[in-house]
Amino acid sequence: MFVVFGPLQFVAGLRRRRPALHRWTGRVVLASGLVIGVTALIMSPRMAIGGAVETAATTVFGLLFLFALCKGFAAIRARRIAEHRRWMIRAYAIGLGVATVRPIMGVFFATSRLTHLTPHDFFGIAFWLGFLLSLGAAEAWIRFLQPSPGKDV
Repeated sequence: MFVVFGPLQFVAGLRRRRPALHRWTGRVVLASGLVIGVTALIMSPRMAIGGAVETAATTVFGLLFLFALCKGFAAIRARRIAEHRRWMIRAYAIGLGVATVRPIMGVFFATSRLTHLTPHDFFGIAFWLGFLLSLGAAEAWIRFLQPSPGKDV
């Protein structure tokens, strides 16, 4: 639900023409995001192939993800729309960070005969790189999209 409805939250025309739908799908994104974030924090220490490095990455970004969701929710409740949008962009990017991790892992797997790195060696690195790239892209997008006063982007 997070991945399916998340992109709809950023469609300006939908927000303007169908605000009730935007709010409804936003609640679904928030609720599913909270489940994803809490689940990640519970599961990652128990299932980390990359050991402590992977656990650290998933814990840091799991907490940042939940923080961004909560800040986004608090901002919209206070009618601070631009702030809400920035926090939700960050949350969505972190939530999709695990998808960024996958191709990075693919590169590590593809080069493992040359590097002699095992999944235990590179999973943590891949998680840090994937989440940092996703969050970095979100921050760049936020800065690129800085709206003019009164403009909804």
